[in-house]
Amino acid sequence: MAGRQTRSAYFFVVFPLGILLVFTLVPTVVGLGLSFFQWNGDGPPSFVGFRNFQALFRDAKFWPALRNTMVYGLVSVPPAVLLAFLLAVAVHARWFRGKALVRTLFFMPTIISVVAIGFVWRWLLDDQAGLLNYGLRLVGVDDPPNWLQDGYWPFFWIIVISVWQKVGFCLVLYLAALAGINETLYEAAEVDGASRVAVLRHITWPQAAPMTAFLMVTGVISALMVFDLVYVVTGSTAGSISESDYTNVLNLFIFRQFGYSRFGYASAIGVVIFLLTVVATAAQLGLFAERGGKGAAR
Repeated sequence: MAGRQTRSAYFFVVFPLGILLVFTLVPTVVGLGLSFFQWNGDGPPSFVGFRNFQALFRDAKFWPALRNTMVYGLVSVPPAVLLAFLLAVAVHARWFRGKALVRTLFFMPTIISVVAIGFVWRWLLDDQAGLLNYGLRLVGVDDPPNWLQDGYWPFFWIIVISVWQKVGFCLVLYLAALAGINETLYEAAEVDGASRVAVLRHITWPQAAPMTAFLMVTGVISALMVFDLVYVVTGSTAGSISESDYTNVLNLFIFRQFGYSRFGYASAIGVVIFLLTVVATAAQLGLFAERGGKGAAR
């Protein structure tokens, strides 16, 4: 009986590990190796060492893509997490009614297709038929901006859409974290006469810190891999606004290199994203661990 249970346990572990190996680990290792080769898909790859990376760092299109990717991660993730925390505190309050409805409404953008979200927002932001510019003209703005083509406006709206989409997911997880906080902490604070701001700062926020760390780390990883939202909102055809240095991101850069059959070069960009992900994750985990240690010491 024990042997059968052991084999069943190994089966349930081996299956997901096998999926992870085939669809994550193997492609990652192959991509890392391919970055040292030049290959267009025809014939055997040609080893070029670090030449792909040297060409990448000299590429004028790489640095704007790197900058935009990092700015997107820094500007979109913290506001979404902070806004979700504040909303979760309000929704979790005893006086709040309609918790289930609010959770559902905020969580809906998380489960809706990014393609659908992108096209809806493109319609809203269209310079001619868009609802936003229509409203601006009604209030007297005769020449509103072209939100999808003028300078950094497309990138600004991509960040806005991203925050709007992520808040619901973070909100639901924060509500789960707040439900696990010991009520005696709040009762003691109430007896001591602590203000709501003090309770929020010294009890709720520290107790929710593990969830904050999780959301920040996973949010930054997701931001570094952003592609679909930028692809849909800015246009998907070559020569469109998606080619602009204002909206180019690393994964969009990789996509175009694959379109040019520069597989080794595209893999080199993938290695840069992988290294950025490792560094960002390690830095955040180290920061949260340090703050957690200081909190425990206090």
